Amino acid sequence: MLKDQNEIREKENHRVFKQLLNTFVSSQKNETKAEENQEEYVQNVQIIPKIFYNEFTKQLKIEFKIGDKQLYKIKNLPEFYERMLNKETYKYGNKLNLLHQEESFSENSISILKFLLKYAEIMKYQNEVTNEYTYYSKNFVPDSIIISNTGLDDLFNSLQGKEVLFQKADKEKTIYFSKEEPKISFEINQIENKFKLNCNIDVFSYDILQGKEYIYILFTNAIYRCTAEFKETTLKLLEILRKNYTNEIIMDELELTNFFAIIAPKMENKIKFESLSNSIKEKCIPKKLGVKMYLDYDIHSNITAEVKFCYENQEINPFIKSNENFARNIALENEALNNFIQTGFLLDKAKARLVLADEEKIFSFLSEEIETYMKKYEILATDAFKKKQIHNFQMKSIGIKVENHLLEIDLSQIGIDLSDLNQILQKYRLKKKFHRLKDGSYIQLEENENIQFLEELTYNLDIDYNDFKNGFISMPSYRSLYLEKMLNNLKNVEVKTDKTYKTIVEKLKENQNTTDILIPENLNAQMRLYQKVGYKWLKLLDEYEFGGILADDMGLRKNSSITSCCFIICKRKWKKCKAIFSSMPKLSYIKLVRRMHKIYT
Repeated sequence: MLKDQNEIREKENHRVFKQLLNTFVSSQKNETKAEENQEEYVQNVQIIPKIFYNEFTKQLKIEFKIGDKQLYKIKNLPEFYERMLNKETYKYGNKLNLLHQEESFSENSISILKFLLKYAEIMKYQNEVTNEYTYYSKNFVPDSIIISNTGLDDLFNSLQGKEVLFQKADKEKTIYFSKEEPKISFEINQIENKFKLNCNIDVFSYDILQGKEYIYILFTNAIYRCTAEFKETTLKLLEILRKNYTNEIIMDELELTNFFAIIAPKMENKIKFESLSNSIKEKCIPKKLGVKMYLDYDIHSNITAEVKFCYENQEINPFIKSNENFARNIALENEALNNFIQTGFLLDKAKARLVLADEEKIFSFLSEEIETYMKKYEILATDAFKKKQIHNFQMKSIGIKVENHLLEIDLSQIGIDLSDLNQILQKYRLKKKFHRLKDGSYIQLEENENIQFLEELTYNLDIDYNDFKNGFISMPSYRSLYLEKMLNNLKNVEVKTDKTYKTIVEKLKENQNTTDILIPENLNAQMRLYQKVGYKWLKLLDEYEFGGILADDMGLRKNSSITSCCFIICKRKWKKCKAIFSSMPKLSYIKLVRRMHKIYT
């Protein structure tokens, strides 16, 4: 019975392996055959799109034909996508046997091929969800793509610079996809005491197509991609004409002046007015605008700005009502005023000037925006304003000396009022960008190694702010190496040290290796390796009178040989140490550390 089962299992294994082998052999034969018959497939296939426009729904749809000498319509786009996905061969007609791969298509068809496949894939998976072709309408036939807003942007990217068949109503023509704006301009002519504005095109002859990122104009034999500026200027003017069913606007002299003051400056090179008389030009067309700003600080350290709009030899305060007899460039004046508002300036009505009072906005103005202002406007500043600028704090010098086994650090010459230091460090810890000093000037806090040094000095070494007030701080001399490492990171700071400090640092660097320290010969105990290391370290600390803490959780044991060595090191302090060690079972580790710290420091 068992033998029969083994034979059955062995036959099954042979059957599965044979099936596996035949599959790969068959696949290899097909690949070889495909390579041998490669020339039978049509190469350099063209994709010819055709766009249909419904002028009532303002909707575009696109169909595709493919071929070389003879064109065949793609009747089912999702099926075409599947063939491309699986690299299938399909015969569209007697003259088009196509291997569906990108290499089969001409170079100038690749971009539209990618567009076709992207939206055919969407159709395919949408239709699989609904189990019928209802993606666009109930009677939808999957031979065309209806262009959405996003689709219009994608289609333009695929076809820009190319000509495409286009059908509107029953008329078919070729249109060009142009990334240039249409040549639309306006002209002003005088008729007696009136002025007429005309457009160089029929305002009813174009259609607007809305993409997701861009707006497009379908005009004559092209689709134009238009900029946001075109949309906000030329197109708005066209739409006003169109909505009022007219190709012209009639203006009087005052209206013409307002047109040149508000509208024309936004449409440079689009408005032609050569036929106007010189007297009208002089009277209605504004001169070049110049903007002056006089910057100062008030008694509250707020920035004040007196603004002047300048036209040749005349200066106007925009916050004081006046009656000028010349045309002003209202559009550019408003643009300047909007800049001031965005910066954060507020109107001081009583003094007809602007005030910037918010500290963060003042800092932003001084650190970033003032550069832009200086490029656009004429900036004049008082000496008081120039003094209260942003400073990148740079320490001048630090003094260090050793007295009574303490490090004395002199910060009185760091170049800043020490009474400001606490707030500076508090804001630095909160990652603020700046600190405003008592004199109204600012200190840049970001990426400042000098402030970082002071932060480490106070925070990491647990130094109280009050120690800074007289310009000197003290710390235990065992901090020497750590302090030296911090000082090495400072640049362009003069560090003055006394001889004792230099000696301590040099000796510590030389003697960090404790191999020369010997265990006392008269020690009657067998020490383990970690105990020897602990003893040598304490011995090194004692040599420089730094002191150290022997904690029970170090694994040195309070009654072990290392304690005996501590007696040799501590000598005069042993009575205090012994008292602590003898009472250890009654004390927590935290209390022990605190009491030892008092003894050694």
